[in-house]
Amino acid sequence: MGLFLLKRSLTLLGTLVGASVIVFLVLEILPGNAAQMLMGPDASPEAVAALATKLGLDLPAWTRYWHWIGGLLTGNLGDSYAYSSPVLDLILERL
Repeated sequence: MGLFLLKRSLTLLGTLVGASVIVFLVLEILPGNAAQMLMGPDASPEAVAALATKLGLDLPAWTRYWHWIGGLLTGNLGDSYAYSSPVLDLILERL
C-alpha cells in the first residue's frame, strides 16, 4: 500500500510539473506583447517598456517560470488586470 501511494504521488508530481511547463510555454509562444496589449495601441514605447519591466517581461523565460512557480507554491497568484485585485481573492470569493 505504501509503495502504491508513493508511485501515485510521484506520478501526480510529474504530471503537475509537466502541465505547468506546458501552460507556461504556451503562454510564452503566443504572439504579441503583453505590456502593449495592456496599455493599448496608442501607448508610447517608453511606457510599454516601463510596464514590461514592472511585470518582469524583460527577464529571461526561465526566470519568469521560476517566479511563477514560486508564486503558485506560496499562494501568490498575482493580480488580475481585469479586476485590479489579487487572483487568489477572486478565486476564493467564487468558491
